[in-house]
Amino acid sequence: MSDRPRALRGVAELLHSAARVVLIAPFPGALNGTLGQCLRADSRVELLEGYTVTEVESSAGEVRAIQVARNHHVQRLPVQAVFVDLGLVPNTQIVRQLVQLDDHGFIVIDDQNQASLPGLFAAGDVTNAICEQILIAIGAGARAAQSAYDYILVQRLGLESRSVGTP
Repeated sequence: MSDRPRALRGVAELLHSAARVVLIAPFPGALNGTLGQCLRADSRVELLEGYTVTEVESSAGEVRAIQVARNHHVQRLPVQAVFVDLGLVPNTQIVRQLVQLDDHGFIVIDDQNQASLPGLFAAGDVTNAICEQILIAIGAGARAAQSAYDYILVQRLGLESRSVGTP
């Protein structure tokens, strides 16, 4: 799962309340998808491709400007707010030797939120499911809890050979 679509969704959401958004895309190809192309075409989005933020300036507890750089070219941009979306680093160290992780370190789950180790269920931002939004994560957590409960019932009843939900 790439974090770029998540950052682009954040920019699109900011456009509901901001008159102008500066999108700093340090990596090439960040706007190749449909959402990226829509943002590229939006006149309220200023795109700085290949730039990185080198400094955030503040005064009296408020953000005033950011400094960005690309190939030794430094630019100061006055801003009223900064929204940082660098992506997620999943906190999966405790299970990394027990379950299958994807290339980014997220726990791979099935449609019942079960990981590759039977009896281990996961939900939310540590999984490979797209669920960084709070309501989706809550729903996934409820599904994982229900699946875990069903798993425990099957184990207690000695029905390991039958799948949960099979009559």
